Amino acid sequence: MPSLLSLILIVTFIFCLGMTVAAVLVSRQLVTTYNSDVHKQFFYYLVAFYGFMFYAIWGQILTRALLASIDTDVAVIEAVASFLPVLGVPFLFVSWVLLINLGVAMAGKAPRRAWLLVHGLILLMLLLGAWLAMTVPRTPPEFLDANLQAIEAAGLSAVELLYFATFLVIAFRARARDGQSGRKILVGFSLLLSGGFLARSLVASLVLVDARFGAPAILTFFGSNLGALFYLRARSDAAFKPVKAEAPSAVGMAHVFERHGVTKREKQIVEKICLGKTNKQIADELFISLQTVKDHTHRIYSKLGVNGRMQLVQLMDAAK
Repeated sequence: MPSLLSLILIVTFIFCLGMTVAAVLVSRQLVTTYNSDVHKQFFYYLVAFYGFMFYAIWGQILTRALLASIDTDVAVIEAVASFLPVLGVPFLFVSWVLLINLGVAMAGKAPRRAWLLVHGLILLMLLLGAWLAMTVPRTPPEFLDANLQAIEAAGLSAVELLYFATFLVIAFRARARDGQSGRKILVGFSLLLSGGFLARSLVASLVLVDARFGAPAILTFFGSNLGALFYLRARSDAAFKPVKAEAPSAVGMAHVFERHGVTKREKQIVEKICLGKTNKQIADELFISLQTVKDHTHRIYSKLGVNGRMQLVQLMDAAK
């Protein structure tokens, strides 16, 4: 019968997996709805971030459990488990690079080549630090031996803080999209994303003080970006224009509607979507509720075999 600790870990893993899948699916949906550089860079950032989280946290936990189950020496377990987070550093580094790219996209600019050199130097420093951490003499100074894990965590947090500070400086210069309200939305999104970093840093320090914070800390790590994600999902209509069809053929659209049994109301909604209207605009123009628009949209996607606005407008553009 599994121990209480095992049950806690299993439940925690299920929640972490659920948050990861939800974050990736929702962010991907935003990409297919708006096709903006901001949504694309945020999607890539989340993929890299969760890749590091699973590699560094769950890879270490599962490796410890596996090695312990085959009666591996404790020193070997510690050595292998300590090395896994080092292998996950490239995922973390890539997420930082994508964070800067996200800020640049919010500012409506293109990434500068000089940034590549800066990123490269920081990566070399991280790899050098990781190598030094793994090759510490067998009899290191007492202070270093007792605080090595805290020093490593503080070092990574300091570098991540530098990236987030840079991201905020760039993001706060974001151009206005559809007026001042669009800029406020992007600034609010930036603050929520940075707040997630601060929450991760806080709980990481608590874990170093008391290991009993382990499970809540892991859940905080995985959930730290959800506030920014769902805020962006809720407010994107006010800051971005949805994708629209370029030159749909009325005859081609009629053939698609007839072939797939699209109703009159659904046809109206498809036509509005092809014009780049938001769900709120469609609801106002057709005098129906926002939820009704969403329900019709889901049925339309199902009937036409598409998974979002982008595929829908591409289908309408290609219809002959």
